[in-house]
Amino acid sequence: MYNEFYGFRESPFNITPDPRFLFFSDQHREAFHHVLFGLRERKGFIQITGEVGAGKTTVCRAILDELGPTFRTALILNPMVNSSELMQAILEELALKPLRLNQASYQGILNAYLLDEASRGNDVVLFIDEAQDLDDRVLEYIRLLSNLETDQRKLIQIVLIGQPELRERLNEQRLRQLRQRITVRYHLTPLSREDTERYIAHRLRVA
Repeated sequence: MYNEFYGFRESPFNITPDPRFLFFSDQHREAFHHVLFGLRERKGFIQITGEVGAGKTTVCRAILDELGPTFRTALILNPMVNSSELMQAILEELALKPLRLNQASYQGILNAYLLDEASRGNDVVLFIDEAQDLDDRVLEYIRLLSNLETDQRKLIQIVLIGQPELRERLNEQRLRQLRQRITVRYHLTPLSREDTERYIAHRLRVA
């Protein structure tokens, strides 16, 4: 009834991160290009933060749509896992099946996959959403994953997407080794009043 009354094909204000509804304010565009630059230049670790509803996940989905056929991606949406569960989720996202259900097997099949993709000229990217909820031990494991490299290039790139708490945690002394690995950072701030008006108008047009 609501959509029919206003002449919408669909609801303009769903909370799902649909890239079609992504409103590119100047800062969203900058965040988008920061991540693309980091991935194409193989910078290794990338961090995107912002408050709830700032558009982080939607930017992430738009980046996934933008990446070409030479990129292989894994998107982790549930960070409440241990390191073994994280590896299982990564392998599942990459359509890989380990021979045995143990950490050594997970690591072995991932290493072989990364080397094979590198030999083909492809890049593998791991996106982790809601990364502020990752356990410290899992964050340390992710840092160790970033050690996978050849003499010429990183074998896996990692994008951490999270709320401001992620930035605060990474500034703590105990995570300094991970913080030093992050070469590209961007923090999304709330929209201005002018951008909020443009945002509403954009979503209405799309709908």
